[in-house]
Amino acid sequence: MPLSTTLTVVEGLDFWIGRWTGTWEGGHGTNTVTREMGGHVITERFQALEPEPFSGLSVSVPGPDGIWRQTWVDSSGSYWHFEGGPQQDGTFVFATPGRVDADQLYKRMVFSDIGADRFAWRWEFSEDRATWEQRWAIAYRRA
Repeated sequence: MPLSTTLTVVEGLDFWIGRWTGTWEGGHGTNTVTREMGGHVITERFQALEPEPFSGLSVSVPGPDGIWRQTWVDSSGSYWHFEGGPQQDGTFVFATPGRVDADQLYKRMVFSDIGADRFAWRWEFSEDRATWEQRWAIAYRRA
């Protein structure tokens, strides 16, 4: 029996649904993002093709409180939990609610410059959640 029947088809990440090619300094890859489980779950399948193979999988759901939650796992053995949602400035942000990994940093991903056939994605980290430093940026185009 479902825990809640109040959730409707997910919105907020609609721009992300589809097949994407991504390019970044020194590499490229693909990302396939689908709606699953009656439209209530967004599933991402990421593949970095160059410079070295790397894959990841995420599942994202909106909560009844309006906060999105995402679980990420990847081929390096990483597991992260993120929370977030759309921001006033037109971005969509997922961030770890606490410090993670051996480096004990906060981590987040920021979707920006969102259009019908493109968006920018940044992976950032912070010691204090006030100042963020970019580690990786991907330019996505619809495949």
